[in-house]
Amino acid sequence: MENEKGKRQQELARLILQKARQDFDAARNFSASDKIADEVIGFHAQQSIEKALKAILTRAGVEFEYTHDLVSLLEEAEKLGHKSPAQPDDVEELTPFAVQFRYSILSDDEPFDRQAANQLAEKFIEWAREIIEK
Repeated sequence: MENEKGKRQQELARLILQKARQDFDAARNFSASDKIADEVIGFHAQQSIEKALKAILTRAGVEFEYTHDLVSLLEEAEKLGHKSPAQPDDVEELTPFAVQFRYSILSDDEPFDRQAANQLAEKFIEWAREIIEK
């Protein structure tokens, strides 16, 4: 019975990770165009990390709140003994893209680094893949 539950958790985690990859692909592909707003790219990078973290938690059978807060999700994943590929400050910068920046415009005072966001998202997807496939 427990083995069946573990298989279901792994399958659901794989599905969530697939969705994370789709968001990552969107962020990466959109980054090549200056016609796509930074907010759109930031949203997809944020979503890919959020889904990668939720995939890890799902695989472990951890119940998590409906949240876009990357730091709280990262903390939950780290409680499982997984060493994160980034510091909480690194992901915290992307959290506002889940909601806030989708409905407003980024300040020109702080330029958005598309490449760094995509690299961070890619690290989290790879990290999640390694954990899920164990």
